[in-house]
Amino acid sequence: MLSIIKLRFLMLRDEYKSIVLLTAMALGFTAVFGISNVDGYKPKVLIIDEDNSKYSQLFIEELKMSNSFEYEISNYDRGIKLVDEGKVLTAIILKNNFEKDIEMGKSPIIDILKLKDDIYIYRLEGLISNIFNKMISNIKISEAAADYIGRLKSINRQEIVSKTYLKALEAWEYEKPIVINQEMIERKGKSEYNHLKHMMIGFAIFFSTYTVVFSIGNILNDRKHNIWQRMLISPVSKTSILGGSMISAYIIGCIQLGILILGGKYLFGIDWGKSVLGIITIAASFVFTMTSLGLLLSGIVRTEAQLSAITPVVLTSTGMLGGCLWPLEIINSKVLLTIANFVPQKWAVEGMEKIAVNGYGFEAALMPSLVLLGMGLIYFMVGVRLVKFE
Repeated sequence: MLSIIKLRFLMLRDEYKSIVLLTAMALGFTAVFGISNVDGYKPKVLIIDEDNSKYSQLFIEELKMSNSFEYEISNYDRGIKLVDEGKVLTAIILKNNFEKDIEMGKSPIIDILKLKDDIYIYRLEGLISNIFNKMISNIKISEAAADYIGRLKSINRQEIVSKTYLKALEAWEYEKPIVINQEMIERKGKSEYNHLKHMMIGFAIFFSTYTVVFSIGNILNDRKHNIWQRMLISPVSKTSILGGSMISAYIIGCIQLGILILGGKYLFGIDWGKSVLGIITIAASFVFTMTSLGLLLSGIVRTEAQLSAITPVVLTSTGMLGGCLWPLEIINSKVLLTIANFVPQKWAVEGMEKIAVNGYGFEAALMPSLVLLGMGLIYFMVGVRLVKFE
């Protein structure tokens, strides 16, 4: 078996450039997409007020109180141009009859101009919904108070509405209806979404899958050049041949993931949490799973060209389902979230984020690692049956 492992590493002389390229791409994509969302970055959002009414102005004032975005008042034509050029994140349009619809109990129309959906857009949509719901509640409270007081004595109803609305707004700010105390056991840092960490974890997982799958896929290249047949007639057992190929691919994958983890720490200053052992355990389990998946794919196809064609489809689709390219929290489809549970990438990303982002200890690595090992064993057993030893 050692001779097979040695042979595989000698073959890296012709393939190391692709591994280096995949590693560099993981770090490069993290720098491009991750650092763009470091603390202090606020996407610009244009506000187009076509109604220009009292309620539209109240809505805009509430929106500007959020410090997650940078807001700017604009007109429609300029908003279309800047969004199309990608100079702003999006433009919010408060349509005509905004105030009239609210007074009639209808849902006013708010348009959002955007080029694509991303986590910022989803966050902004949630913010708009929360502000609107709060504003409607305040309006109903103020109008109900004005109607009640107006029956008691003759005073200015509009003045009551305005004053009551301001009081209700003040109550939202300083006197929350409930207070929630929460505590994370053994938690020292903040428990919040960290875009840079997610991108580092996601891209490290995503690009390492290609290295591992193509490393074990070398058995197809061996068949093409009759190396596989010569090994079969040599005094080396089939177990040693397959085991050596698996172990060498596994080691290569672990080395690459290790480099990416260290790169995240020293290039981007990423804190991997309180349990580095947990991160390593999940990474090691994931590499085993992907090595077994590579064996399975190598058993299904017959040539290296077929593997090169099917691998990007499988790994890219499972990477997207597993949350490598975006957080699964923004996905609303129950079907997709259910399918994600059967994807190895989901368990690896989720487990690493619990430790690196949410501050959990080694216990957070147990379930993802067990699931990954279980998946890996299934892929391995099926892959061994499919690999032809002719």
